[in-house]
Amino acid sequence: METPVAPQISSQVSEEHRTAAEDQLREALDDARIDVRIIESAQEAADASLLLDEVWNVTGSGTTVLEPSLFIALAHARNYTAAAFDRDSGQMLGVTVGFFAAPVGTSMHSHVAGVRHEAVGRGIGAAMKLHQRLWCLEHGLTRMTWTFDPLIARNAHFNIARLGARLVDYHEDFYGQMRDGVNAGQASDRAFVDWDLTDARPSPLTDPDAKAVAAVRIDDDGRPQELDVPREAPVVAVEIPSDIETLRATDPRLAAQWREAVRRGFVELLADGWRVSGFRRSGAYLLTHP
Repeated sequence: METPVAPQISSQVSEEHRTAAEDQLREALDDARIDVRIIESAQEAADASLLLDEVWNVTGSGTTVLEPSLFIALAHARNYTAAAFDRDSGQMLGVTVGFFAAPVGTSMHSHVAGVRHEAVGRGIGAAMKLHQRLWCLEHGLTRMTWTFDPLIARNAHFNIARLGARLVDYHEDFYGQMRDGVNAGQASDRAFVDWDLTDARPSPLTDPDAKAVAAVRIDDDGRPQELDVPREAPVVAVEIPSDIETLRATDPRLAAQWREAVRRGFVELLADGWRVSGFRRSGAYLLTHP
């Protein structure tokens, strides 16, 4: 596929930033036993589209997540379209897609990523995100944004505790009604995060073991309990279930209660000036008040 010359983007990215990103990516690729490369051909775009359908349409229902033609259009416009391949078999194991965002010349929005179910746990998602970061830095971009379901604890821990991305907003039913097998039948609330790509090894803003006052907590029956918190509290916690995906399948009514409770907790706390400053691996957002 013929592609235009990459745009010349002014950059404040230092060689130190790029070197650190390269080193972390190399280590992650070796650990996951994969290589990541940009998708440009029509065949790879078709394969990537099918992989995303496999990941997101787990029930066999739903619509195509990203059409192959859109992959090609994004790639032709020099956006980020990449896939992870197993080093031994050459099989495509993961896909991630992003596009340039405002402010122009400084930011990219990462729209979708997926890893084959049988390959989850190898660190492929982390390696793809680090590849995405290096690509951004090489194109003069210093910020990356994306959304994730705030009820999925493993994603919250990775985004906030491991990468150091800042949760800057909470959007109710962000995408409206979704028809893929993962999201169908539930509200598409999303947390919006912003990652400073020049911060190679961020430190948590709040000690995950810090004593916190619960705004939302899990009661003895596994149900959400919403509590008032004093504004003078140094740290506030919003607890979430450890495995909301299984809960959606076994008790969709309870899963919906969790969606509503966490939504109310975040909307009220953020409106009152609280900001997410950490995440406990056990499943709790930590918020502080400036």
